[in-house]
Amino acid sequence: MFNFSETKIKKLIVHSIGNKAEEQGIILSNSEIEIKDEAVENILLSYFLKSFKTDEFYHFDLEQEATSLEVMNSVSNIFENEDEFYVQSANIANHLYEVSVHPNIKRGELYFVHLTNCLVGDVRTDAIGIFKSENKDTYIKIFQQNDSFEIGCDNGININKLDKGCLLFNVYADQGYKISIIDKTNANKEALYWKEDFLKVLPWEDNYFITSNFLDLCKAFGEQVLTEDNNVERTEKIDFMNKSIDFFKDNKEFTIDRFNNKVISNDEVVNEFKNYIIDIAAERNFMPPEQFSISENAVKNSKKYFKSVIKLDKNFHVYVHSKSEFIEKGYDDLRKLKYYKLYFDSES
Repeated sequence: MFNFSETKIKKLIVHSIGNKAEEQGIILSNSEIEIKDEAVENILLSYFLKSFKTDEFYHFDLEQEATSLEVMNSVSNIFENEDEFYVQSANIANHLYEVSVHPNIKRGELYFVHLTNCLVGDVRTDAIGIFKSENKDTYIKIFQQNDSFEIGCDNGININKLDKGCLLFNVYADQGYKISIIDKTNANKEALYWKEDFLKVLPWEDNYFITSNFLDLCKAFGEQVLTEDNNVERTEKIDFMNKSIDFFKDNKEFTIDRFNNKVISNDEVVNEFKNYIIDIAAERNFMPPEQFSISENAVKNSKKYFKSVIKLDKNFHVYVHSKSEFIEKGYDDLRKLKYYKLYFDSES
């Protein structure tokens, strides 16, 4: 995890980047911004850094031609010689403009920042921060006019909403550096230009990565294999999903045999799960190891995607958190409708 309590802004410059497909152009600042007010620096640090909470990391794709890794080359030059800051910020701005061709990409400010005293795990290091603000909010302004007050409005950047950003830490240079990324405007994958075209990064395959991806495999297996089309009741699917996430919550170490025994237990389903992992491994370029340390943060972040609800027409939602054996499904011949029967000790 991160600790930015002692982090300071060493250098800062802002450029304006438009959409190249619409020929909006770029505006390069002539000089760096000198921050003289500590309160302003603290506000900027909060805006830049507070969204970075996850243990999900990336690194530059070193299998690409070195000349095509524009961001990595610029960052490396700054870490080696901080006098390169301005020149490399302009190079980054031009590179970002070249890849800003998707119709959903908006003009925005590009903040290029050299940060000091960033704590990543147990390592204290410098970092280059690259942030882009694309969305503006409207604010009400109250101001005094003689003995009364007037109301106006203005557009500005909401410091609680970072659109896009990345922190490139000066560690593991020989492995493509360690990078953390924020991209809230592309949550629906409308444009992947920030990660793929601009940064050109790959996931850092640590325990966070492995845990997240294995849980994603469990979710996909439940949704694609444990279906009513395959004669699997909805309650069985939810039971598998609940037991999967509970296994990861309750254990620090993962072994595939222990998982199969605790979560699945049915030999036929175990074989289906093994075959599913093999089939999908090539597609996702991920084959989970049979043993690894579980990342607690990855479990927390993945848990919200595991839905334990049965939706019945538009009338009822049944939430099944555990003990699926206490719910039965049947068919009422008189009403010509399906039903669920629930068993419980008490209600609140």
